[in-house]
Amino acid sequence: MNAQAIENRIIAGGPSARRIAGAYLQEIRCEALRMMRNPGLALPVLIMPVALYALFALLISGEAIAKDPGVGIFLFAAFSIMGTSMPALFGIGTSLALEREMGLHKLKRAQPAPTGSWLVAKIVCGIGFGLLAYLPIVILATATGKLSLDTGPLLNMSLLMVACAIPFCAMGLMIGALVRGSAAPAYANLLYIPGCYLSGMFFPLPKSMHWQAPLWPQFHVEQLAMHAAGIEKFQFLPVQISLGSLIAFTVTFSAVAIWRLARKG
Repeated sequence: MNAQAIENRIIAGGPSARRIAGAYLQEIRCEALRMMRNPGLALPVLIMPVALYALFALLISGEAIAKDPGVGIFLFAAFSIMGTSMPALFGIGTSLALEREMGLHKLKRAQPAPTGSWLVAKIVCGIGFGLLAYLPIVILATATGKLSLDTGPLLNMSLLMVACAIPFCAMGLMIGALVRGSAAPAYANLLYIPGCYLSGMFFPLPKSMHWQAPLWPQFHVEQLAMHAAGIEKFQFLPVQISLGSLIAFTVTFSAVAIWRLARKG
């Protein structure tokens, strides 16, 4: 490129919108390939939620669902949350921690790529893989008759499940920014697994444990799902409180991740 071409590029205001969009798409493609080529990550987060849902909904709780369809919706919501949140948390947290440990994050920041393209790619892939894990659960639930929901409430729940992967993306960013790559899966499990049980996501908690349930993001996603489905039996908080809590979780996790990445890279 000669001096005149460089001058024309500067005058034109930098790369075109098409080239910027192409850079983002290329980053997303590479991140998706990285996740698919890691069977230790892809297989558990894509297969485990639907397998566990089949075990609990079809075998263990089949009679309870037949007596009370609300139980079937509750279990469907629980394992759907598991399906959409695991790729966001474990995929982003582990990969970011490994990239930081190997110095790849600093290399990406030095490359002539759009600012934050790597972050957009990780979030898009985290949500996308969550959707891939969610779809088999929907198909299985509707095909077996374990989900007594009309099209409207089911669509509302589906949109909610995809959107509620964002707080777990932020949690994954925080873990990836704080810990080393070898330790990231352990810390992710330390935050995620207790939250699944202590939030009452899989089963109602005794009254003595209700005080701590709102401390976990899973609880608030489950509450929004119960409101979307119209199941009053399992509604314990208003929509506004659960929605505000999830926004607060997202902002807090993101702020910690940005602070750490800006400090050490």
